[in-house]
Amino acid sequence: MTVELNTYLFPLVAKGACPAGTFELDFCTGRMSWTKGLYDIHGFKPGQVVPTFSLLLTHLHPDDRGPFQTLLTKLSASGGQAALLHRVIDSRGRQRQVFSSVQADVMASGIPERATGFMADLTRTMHEETRQATRDAINGALANNAVIEQAKGIVMTVLTVCPERAFGILACQSQRTNTRLPTLAASLIETISAGNAAEVVKAWSWAEPAQS
Repeated sequence: MTVELNTYLFPLVAKGACPAGTFELDFCTGRMSWTKGLYDIHGFKPGQVVPTFSLLLTHLHPDDRGPFQTLLTKLSASGGQAALLHRVIDSRGRQRQVFSSVQADVMASGIPERATGFMADLTRTMHEETRQATRDAINGALANNAVIEQAKGIVMTVLTVCPERAFGILACQSQRTNTRLPTLAASLIETISAGNAAEVVKAWSWAEPAQS
């Protein structure tokens, strides 16, 4: 199930959060599920189109389709996490600057079966003179992935939940407290030495996204 992150706290944004959404992709069928933010980025309303990988590729800028396909091909073969700064052409022909982060976990079969990820629309914050700053912010976000994964592991252990639900709890707490996800993850890891990590996680669990 996708987690609703339509106001994901991307680190570059100074005035409010980026329009964003999450998605899931089935590698075998190419079928996708989008949250409302993904529909918004592509210029559609939920239910107006059936989300598929082919539809997503159609709305990528022609120069960015190759790199995006290469990214997904690598993830579908060996799993892992990757990110890309690219452009989306929405249903009205408007170009959007988008940051996508995608993760694929290896299943019991030995190969990844699906990918999950999010897209954040950076169009309003990206001008030509800030492109390098944006890339630096992305590199910083990826560098913090190990910290986020450790925090996710703590949540999984304390609440006995799957990786997706653990990430959802972290993301919702990040939004609720207006705290960047890496900062929140680092603070949770620090609670281990104090011996109260379980209490902290249980106090957060109310923020878990509703299941459907």
